[in-house]
Amino acid sequence: MGYYISRIRTIEQEFGNEIPNPISKSEYENILKWLKENFGFDEFNDYYNFLSQVNGLSFNGLYLYGFQPEHPNIDLINSNIIWREHNWTKKFLFLGDDEISFYVWNSEEESFQILDKPGGDVMEEYENLNEIFEEALKIAIP
Repeated sequence: MGYYISRIRTIEQEFGNEIPNPISKSEYENILKWLKENFGFDEFNDYYNFLSQVNGLSFNGLYLYGFQPEHPNIDLINSNIIWREHNWTKKFLFLGDDEISFYVWNSEEESFQILDKPGGDVMEEYENLNEIFEEALKIAIP
């Protein structure tokens, strides 16, 4: 995943833009507290690995969520409040989205999935967060 984040950083710098800085440990602990309260996570090392490189990402129509309350499009907690308002979506931890897909962790099946937007059909399934985020990043990079 680091390779793709580095590529995006380079592309953004070519246009005079910056991607978000890595998350601080205290910010991560706020997210982890929310994850524990809502999904029972004690740890989420793959997610911390992502956040330690970039605290959320918005690139070429792809949004991968971090802890950025001031930027609701890439804030994990704000996005989940919005996306989880329906009964059928409560089992999902929404980790990102793009124009046609949601990137989620399904708490009932304990798997990472790409869901069709807006129907919610499972398009692909992954074993870990790194795999699903790498797939999303590959699609977003021109």
